[in-house]
Amino acid sequence: MTMPDCLIRDTILFSRTAICLFMMEVLKMNFFFTSPAQEWEETLPIGNGSLGGMIFGSFPEKIGLNDELLWSGYEYDKNRPEAAKYLSEIQQAILEGRYLKAGQQVEATFLGNYTESYLPLGNLIITQPDQKGGIEQYCRCLDLSRSKVEITYQGRKGVYQREYFASYPDQALWGRFVAPEAESIIIAYESQLHSRVIYHANKSCVEIQVQCPEHVNPKYISNERDFVQGTRGETHIYELIIEKTDGNLVFDSDRLVIENAQNVSFLFRRKESRKVSSFVEAEKCHRKDYQELFNRVEMSLGDQVHLPLNERIARVKEGQSDPGLIALYFQYGRYLLISSSRPGSLPSNLQGIWSWQLRAPWSCNFTTNINLEMNYWLADTCNLHECFVPYSNFIEQLSSAGEKTACVHYGVAGSVCHHNTDRWFTTNPVGAPYQSQTGRGDASWAMWQMGGAWLASDLYRHYEYTGDRTYLKEVVYPVLRKSVMFLVNTLIESDGTYHSCPSSSPENLFFDAAGNKCSLHLSTTMDICLINENFDFFQRTCESLNIQDDLLDRMKRIQPYLATVKIGSKGQILEWQEEFEEVEPGHRHVSHLYGAYPGELYKTDELLNATRKSIALRLENGGGHTGWSNAWLINLFAILGDSQQAYQHIQHAILEASYSNLWSKHPPFQIDGNFGVAAGIANLFVQDRNGRVKWLPALPDELKDGFVKGLKIKGNKTVEMQWKNGELIKKNIY
Repeated sequence: MTMPDCLIRDTILFSRTAICLFMMEVLKMNFFFTSPAQEWEETLPIGNGSLGGMIFGSFPEKIGLNDELLWSGYEYDKNRPEAAKYLSEIQQAILEGRYLKAGQQVEATFLGNYTESYLPLGNLIITQPDQKGGIEQYCRCLDLSRSKVEITYQGRKGVYQREYFASYPDQALWGRFVAPEAESIIIAYESQLHSRVIYHANKSCVEIQVQCPEHVNPKYISNERDFVQGTRGETHIYELIIEKTDGNLVFDSDRLVIENAQNVSFLFRRKESRKVSSFVEAEKCHRKDYQELFNRVEMSLGDQVHLPLNERIARVKEGQSDPGLIALYFQYGRYLLISSSRPGSLPSNLQGIWSWQLRAPWSCNFTTNINLEMNYWLADTCNLHECFVPYSNFIEQLSSAGEKTACVHYGVAGSVCHHNTDRWFTTNPVGAPYQSQTGRGDASWAMWQMGGAWLASDLYRHYEYTGDRTYLKEVVYPVLRKSVMFLVNTLIESDGTYHSCPSSSPENLFFDAAGNKCSLHLSTTMDICLINENFDFFQRTCESLNIQDDLLDRMKRIQPYLATVKIGSKGQILEWQEEFEEVEPGHRHVSHLYGAYPGELYKTDELLNATRKSIALRLENGGGHTGWSNAWLINLFAILGDSQQAYQHIQHAILEASYSNLWSKHPPFQIDGNFGVAAGIANLFVQDRNGRVKWLPALPDELKDGFVKGLKIKGNKTVEMQWKNGELIKKNIY
């Protein structure tokens, strides 16, 4: 029998360290543990963009399954009928300074149904003979270089191995178990969803049918319709196929029993007619496909320490240096994006594709006031433009859906998207429960109509990196045009200035003169930035494509009279047009700093210094320490050239704002922090902004020696650089 690459033969007794060091020689970029996972935040993720698996490495083995298509709900119109007729009243209340009243009117008359929820598919439970405490030399490893999880341990009979990977070419999750002697293995499926298991003996296959509920409430609300099974949810069918075994297959009470087996390889996939390849061939194709993406970027900041991940982190917390851990976290971010966002899939959601709760935090949906966008901050700079494709496709479809919301809620042409959406392309402001128009959401997060504008800007930014003019014409131009059309049609004029109204700074609140907590005002700073950015990007697009668009004339007449960004008494950038007392001075969002990053609008010393002051005020009041908020600060500090603050917040991300498997925590787990930090690490080494490339613009003292190859700058160019003692000794642009 030919042994797998990292299988330790049972004829030799290895210590824990010997096993792990052997694996480390083979695996260049990985992390490992010497015990099974006890909870989800300790598991090791695999994914192919559509199917996800969380590997416990436990006894019995538990594999958490996800499918990006598994959502509650069905297609129906969630917009609020007749909402548009209330818009002028809401705007008038704001113009008259009745901010609390405006928010109350929004909550009573303007909010449509909530989004639906991403659902867990269930678990595979794989039981081998009880080891009865006889487990030694256990090692559970995630190999980022090969996109594979491997588990080895010494049992009473010898060395056991388990291997897992998620193949994009095969569109399947693969697993293999190798035992030192023949024994029985039992595979069972469990799920919180309505499901049915059918055995097909002639195909060595178990068919799993799953019926999605027609509605699941967000976790933050509760009523009699928290979970509605109904009949209108989708049905999905999956196959668990035993690809090869030297044992005998028996189906027993919904369990698949493989008797007297020493080797078992299996795959899990959506039901299809495609021929099943062998485990060995599938792994070969998977590795080639994955490494085509992953190997584009090399980063060396120091040696990879040959210790379990929890021990590495503990050593750093005690004050020891481990710069290689930063490179590992960076490459882990790239691994997670490759695993959760591939052409043909949906974009990465709040938890990538890995979710285990029936009512997941924030419905595990797509939140567009920072989180969805942050998921893709690394895609272009970190040389993963294919991973941007699902995001781009999703934005196109969302832009089409947003045309109806623009009409129903605002009475105008164009397209709009509010603060979150789902697989069904919800674009309305949310707050009304399922099959009801009487519920009240919260205007501070629901009444934010700039999601579509931010998403449209991201398409143009992607074009800046690819230089693909066909993409500019067929994708960017129509989406940007519909966004600009909505903005032009909804801006209102007051005292010679054009304003967005109502306007909120995502999820933040201020006190009005009477001490009421309010959220709606005129032209928040983030609105101003997004409007100007959309206008500028649309003009550049039309000029590049030589398009004479009548919308340009309307836009150009308005833009000189737009509200402007204000600086407050403390030298900070104001979030609102007035210097209100903030309800939460350390608020997690830094929306008013969008113009510094990801935007390129704050160019003057005055605005950049005001950005620094704004960050300082946030931090003084306890802000910036949730996973994604901390990630945003890393990027801002990098852009500002504050290398030490950037480094300190990277350390915080790894040591404090991540779970033991390096998943970023809000808390709870949100994957945006992983992606945002990876982008921030890249920004330490190279930046391409406002027509200027900066080399090592925010290099911390702690990373004085290093090498990076494969990061992208605009114009479809790739960079390579090496530095010694903080000085650049090599640089190339390809």
